[in-house]
Amino acid sequence: MRIRVFITFLIVLLIFLFSPLEAQVNIYDKFDDVSLPGWSSEQLKIKYSLSESNDTNGYIIIYSTETIKKNSYIGSVTKVKPFTFSDSCIINLMVEGISNDVTFTVGIIYDIDKNNTYNEDEDILVVSKPISLNFKGWKQIKVKLTEENFRLVSNYNDNFSVVQSESFGMRFDFQTGKDFKESKIETGIALITEIINRGIVYDRNKKNKEEESYFNAKNYPNPFNSSTTIMYTLNESTNVRITVYDRLGREIATLVDEMQSAGTHTVIFNASDLPSGTYFYRIKTNSYTEVKKMVLEK
Repeated sequence: MRIRVFITFLIVLLIFLFSPLEAQVNIYDKFDDVSLPGWSSEQLKIKYSLSESNDTNGYIIIYSTETIKKNSYIGSVTKVKPFTFSDSCIINLMVEGISNDVTFTVGIIYDIDKNNTYNEDEDILVVSKPISLNFKGWKQIKVKLTEENFRLVSNYNDNFSVVQSESFGMRFDFQTGKDFKESKIETGIALITEIINRGIVYDRNKKNKEEESYFNAKNYPNPFNSSTTIMYTLNESTNVRITVYDRLGREIATLVDEMQSAGTHTVIFNASDLPSGTYFYRIKTNSYTEVKKMVLEK
C-alpha cells in the first residue's frame, strides 16, 4: 500500500515539477534535507519521509500520536526562512490528503519587532482561508496571495501591503470539522513554491534592469536625498495607482490614483520628512502590478 502511495506521489511530483508554467517559479522548500532545517511543530509531530536526504522524493510527514476529536484545533507546523513574496503571487503546495474533515491554513509571518520569533502582540500574521484535506492521495494546491484569499492578523493599524516586505517564515495550522471521524491524523507536504503571475514583474535579485520592468519604470536619482522622480510608461489608457511603502510594508504615500493616458509619465516623491532607508514604490493598473526599490540617503 505504501509503495502504491509513493508511486502516486512520485508521478504527481514529476507533473508538478515539469509541467509548463506561465511564470517564474521560486522554490521555498523542496524537502531535500533529512534534518528538516527551520521546521518546528506545536501539538503535532513531524519527521522526514526518508532515512536520508533526497533531492527528489523527500517530504515532511505531519502526524498526531493521539486520537483527535471533531471541531478541535490540532496544532501547527512552522518553517523559519526569510523570503520576500512577490505581489499577488501564487503560493503553490503539494499536500497529502487525510480523507477526513480536516482543514489547514497557510500563514505568513512578519517579524516586525525583529526578535527572531513570532509574537502575536507585536508581529503580523497573514492567514489564508481554510483549505480542505478531505481527499485521498497527493494534490497540488494553489493560493493567490491577495486580500481576497488572506486576512491580516495584527494588533495595530497595519495593512496588507506588509506582504511586500521580507517574511520571517510560514505557519500551517490544522483544524478538524464537525464531520471529522475521530482518529489519529497524518498528512504531508512535499513542495512549497512561489509562482510569480504573468503580468507581475518583481526584481528578485534587486537589480535595476529596465528590460525586467513592464512599465519601464525607474526613479532618478537612486539613491536619492529628499526627493526623487519616478518615470514610467503605460502601453494603454488605464487606471493607475502608485503607492510608496517602507521596508515593513507600511504605506507612506499615494503619489498617483487616477486614469492616465498611454505614454510616459513622471511623478515626484518627496521624502524630506522621512528617515534614511529602503523604500518601495508599487505601480498598479487593472492588469499589471510592479514593485521597485529605492534608497533614501540623507
